[in-house]
Amino acid sequence: MRKAISRSGFALILAASLAQASVPDWVRQAAGQKISIQDPEIKAIVLLDETRYTVEANDDLIEHYRRVVRILRKEGRDEGHLVVWAGHNGKFSSIHAWSIDKAGREYELKDKDFQERNPYSYELYDDVRLRMAQAPAADPGSIIAFEYEVRRKPWLREIHWFFQENNPVVEARLILGMPSGWEHKEFWAGAYSAKAVQVGSEWQWTINDVPAIKPEPRMPAIESLSGRMNLSYFGPERSTVSLGSWHALGAWYSDLTVERRNPTPEISQKAKELTKGLVDFDAKVRTLTTFLQSEIRYVAIEIGIGGYQPHSAADTFRARYGDCKDKVTLLSSLLHEVGVASDYVLIDTERGTVNPDMPSAQFNHAILAIELPAEVKDGIYHSVVRLQSGKRYLIFDPTDEYTPVGDLRSDLQDNYALLVTDHGGELIHTPLQLPENNALLREGHFILNADGSLTGEVTERRTGEHAQLERYAFNGSDQQQRLQRIEKQLGVSLQGFSLQSTDIRQLNDRDKELVLDYRFAVPNYAQTRGPLTLIRPRVLGEKGFAVDQKPRKYPIELHGTSRECDVYEIELPAGYKVDDLPEPLKLDMGFASYQSKTEVNGRRLRYSREYVVRELHVIPEKLQDLRRFESLIGGDELAAAVLVKAPSN
Repeated sequence: MRKAISRSGFALILAASLAQASVPDWVRQAAGQKISIQDPEIKAIVLLDETRYTVEANDDLIEHYRRVVRILRKEGRDEGHLVVWAGHNGKFSSIHAWSIDKAGREYELKDKDFQERNPYSYELYDDVRLRMAQAPAADPGSIIAFEYEVRRKPWLREIHWFFQENNPVVEARLILGMPSGWEHKEFWAGAYSAKAVQVGSEWQWTINDVPAIKPEPRMPAIESLSGRMNLSYFGPERSTVSLGSWHALGAWYSDLTVERRNPTPEISQKAKELTKGLVDFDAKVRTLTTFLQSEIRYVAIEIGIGGYQPHSAADTFRARYGDCKDKVTLLSSLLHEVGVASDYVLIDTERGTVNPDMPSAQFNHAILAIELPAEVKDGIYHSVVRLQSGKRYLIFDPTDEYTPVGDLRSDLQDNYALLVTDHGGELIHTPLQLPENNALLREGHFILNADGSLTGEVTERRTGEHAQLERYAFNGSDQQQRLQRIEKQLGVSLQGFSLQSTDIRQLNDRDKELVLDYRFAVPNYAQTRGPLTLIRPRVLGEKGFAVDQKPRKYPIELHGTSRECDVYEIELPAGYKVDDLPEPLKLDMGFASYQSKTEVNGRRLRYSREYVVRELHVIPEKLQDLRRFESLIGGDELAAAVLVKAPSN
């Protein structure tokens, strides 16, 4: 057992690092810059961010990195958390860090002060390693400097340079050194770029005064917003792997998958056994995709190029587990055995990370494109891509246990992806699904008692991601946890309620809608104001969300398209009549629409509404429309009907 270090012991370590600190000149030079930052939201400023890559003749890549940061506010203390990734087969050569606090005291961290870690808790095993340490004196006014060198063995001859981040950068620099006769090809994204300058045998790109990407609520992924450059480099042989094109990247990945989908007799037998008696395309595909979703667990084992290359279908079938690309490989093999062709699709779950103008292997997920035969009519499936050649593919994610074939969850929609065929790669764009494909329909019948209490029952019908998210939550929980989830959702709309019964139907049938039935009672639901009784017709469900008044630079993400409908009927107590009703509301902003109305039918109060989201984001120019939209929805949700006692005869 490792002995804990006391506070006095820690102080001795700091004193030793203070006494032995030797801050290099490049740190002092960067730290000596006079930079004035008035923006109170900026937590730190990057004075220097420099990466030098040296390509060796054996194709090794030496990465030498330097960074100098001045911490401005306490929120910037995380700049003292220093991390170096070695990646697959990478080797640490050297690591150093220095701190200069606002009083001018200097500290140093050496290689031995950095501890090695495995970054992925969800993987069974991989050989990715990182080294990390906490810099001393990471406080406002301090300078944190960091330098390391790592020898990498890249599988692809490409470099990703992200020079824009959530801190402003005074100077960002990329340096590339290559053997004689080698060339490079660059691709830029964002508002910033730089011309390459050749200095001896090296190429250098420098960008100054890059503004911060400041956090905004519901903003897109920072990878989709950041200024960046992708760089492909290649030798005299001009390997197709290095030419910086989607076709070449597809060819590279296709080579990695050669013979991986070859069926074994066991795979062939299983495919025919599962589809015995099935003759049509849909029945076969649904049966085999269900097998992958239900019977093959997600477990990742990635060693070396295993971060890219799938295990064989035979290994995954025998073990009954694999990661995303392994599950795709096995499903493709099973489909082939029943006469259905399919291909790999590489995608990034952070929408916008894959830029169509920047060919690169910037992917984090593998899914499958299932070729549709000519006899399958359009409109049967929601996740179909049609190529310029006319060929149609059904896009499916076998890793997603709760989304049926024909659908895609929202982060895979409206996204660029690389279709990998035997001939190379082709960039495709996944479809944005219609709101009707992701529906939440809620119907409630209630009784309002004379004492103001409300009792009733509700039925929810969920499809698409509304169903997928609930299935994910319910299948991973016991009965008590399920009740707690339903109670938490009701608690957003109701106070002091008691949940009396629940029933979840078709939980394990992902091809059908998920149905939830529940009964509850709420004391004091109606509020008395003298001779008047106030009741909120909208019993459950919040559609509106707060949009602050600050100016925005980036779009607001709406997560996914959706159609949500509520219909509530409230039976009024004897002797009461409706004196006033909320005004009906009808809004259409293009990106979303909302309409509601409250009606009286005898002794019943009927509230109905429809909320439709058509787009995935709202641009800053439409921010005022969104604010008005959400404000009016919030007002509608709080609006009350007024009841009075009818005069007695």
